Amino acid sequence: MLFFLLLTGKSMAQTTTVLEEIIAVVGENVLLRSDLETEYLQMKTQYETLPPNYKCQLLEQLLMQQLMLHKAEVDSSYVSEDLIESELESRIRFYSQQIGGQAKLEKYLGKSIVEYKEEIRVTLEKQLRIQDIQQKMVRDIKVSPTDVRKFFEAIPKDSLPVFDAEVEVGQIVITPKPSTFAKEYAYNTINAYREDIMSGKRDFSVTARAYSDDIGSKQKGGELGYFERGQMLPTFEGMAFKLKKDSVSPVIETDFGYHILLLIDRKGEKINVRHILVKPKIVSTDIDETKRVLEKIASDIKKDSITFCQAAAKFSEDIATKSGCGLFIDPSLGSSRMLVTALEPDIALAVQSMEPGDISSPQEVANQDGTSSYRILYLKSEIEPHVADIKLDYQKLQAFALEKKKIEEMKKWATTYRKNTYVWIDESYNLCEDAVKWRNILK
Repeated sequence: MLFFLLLTGKSMAQTTTVLEEIIAVVGENVLLRSDLETEYLQMKTQYETLPPNYKCQLLEQLLMQQLMLHKAEVDSSYVSEDLIESELESRIRFYSQQIGGQAKLEKYLGKSIVEYKEEIRVTLEKQLRIQDIQQKMVRDIKVSPTDVRKFFEAIPKDSLPVFDAEVEVGQIVITPKPSTFAKEYAYNTINAYREDIMSGKRDFSVTARAYSDDIGSKQKGGELGYFERGQMLPTFEGMAFKLKKDSVSPVIETDFGYHILLLIDRKGEKINVRHILVKPKIVSTDIDETKRVLEKIASDIKKDSITFCQAAAKFSEDIATKSGCGLFIDPSLGSSRMLVTALEPDIALAVQSMEPGDISSPQEVANQDGTSSYRILYLKSEIEPHVADIKLDYQKLQAFALEKKKIEEMKKWATTYRKNTYVWIDESYNLCEDAVKWRNILK
């Protein structure tokens, strides 16, 4: 599923003569048969079976999107170029991480990243405009406890959902720190590279490919691509934006290690640089010390010298969890109760052998930059699989009730708004009764 949109982009190109025909028009926006077929194929890859009339449901959803896009155009509601570019970069980073780097992504796509971004830019802009209109429509909608209770009571008893096992799990994460000797060695190493580059003995790009510890950029000679202020670590970008074209920076230190930078180009508020990173090496004694610290923290918690919440706030280096007592949070609900199936595999495996209140021994965690951290896990509570209960599952039911109310409000809006909007639907979809109701060919 990670590359479904990319895959369908290829397959659609091969079947254009069959699928590229207009099946609906909303205002001045056209809906192509390929739009519908792409959505349908995507859902088929996610679910083994779909309802017989699922294409009709998808058609109505796509009509709703086109109606919101029409409203955006009528209201002259647009999204900024910065937002579009940011979203494009975010998607490229995600796809690159999944496939193993930008070079592999370009090979898979059969085109450069620049070409791919331009290809999807218009579609992405429309998506962002639709999202913006939708968010504005539903942002003030709320549900009260009474609404939640009525929603729950309206569900037939024999149709109540069954929720899978859930747990509350926390972590305290510490990354091993290099010794003073390791830091000095790393600094002297990169400083020697710099001196050789400045004297002409080394080429910056070749040195980056051969020796940089930044796996993501070394294959491109250390080139990072264009970025603006606020996207890099303060020390790094502070130096980067001071550089003149083709000049090499002094050695600087960040949380990742020691860097030297070379400015390639500047375009307005954006710059493109190469960099070489040398990380101080972590040795076994550094790892042993980190484990010892975590074991001491676990021991103090068990002795009630400190709570897990206090220890996470004081010692953990994981920003995502430390402010919430170290607990993992379900982003869709804001709840600390997590489905076991939603946990990382190694966490789920560790939790299986724990009882509520247990703290694990230190375990290694692989970081995205190739380094390792260590953590201890804390199982706060666990809930067995069960039929939905309003007291036990209030947050989930509240989210369901809120989503239902938003959908109802959107449908009410659409019913009114489309009365004054040109809507044409191809006759081949006459069996889609709900979608056909949208027809409103104004004279």
